[in-house]
Amino acid sequence: MGPKEVIANLNRRVRLPDGYEGRFTGATIRKRDNGEVFYQAELQDLTALRSVRICRLEDITPVKRKE
Repeated sequence: MGPKEVIANLNRRVRLPDGYEGRFTGATIRKRDNGEVFYQAELQDLTALRSVRICRLEDITPVKRKE
């Protein structure tokens, strides 16, 4: 997922490459000492609601909704 897709996917289910699924609850922009900017995603666990997982924004993909 790229930075432009953040708002459209907030509070939706997403998946990481290792198979983990969670609710995408936020994104953070950070800057390293060398000036490089990177993005992090916050994923809320679907069963343990007080647990979050921080990962690279580029690593998550939205899960298709069942209709």
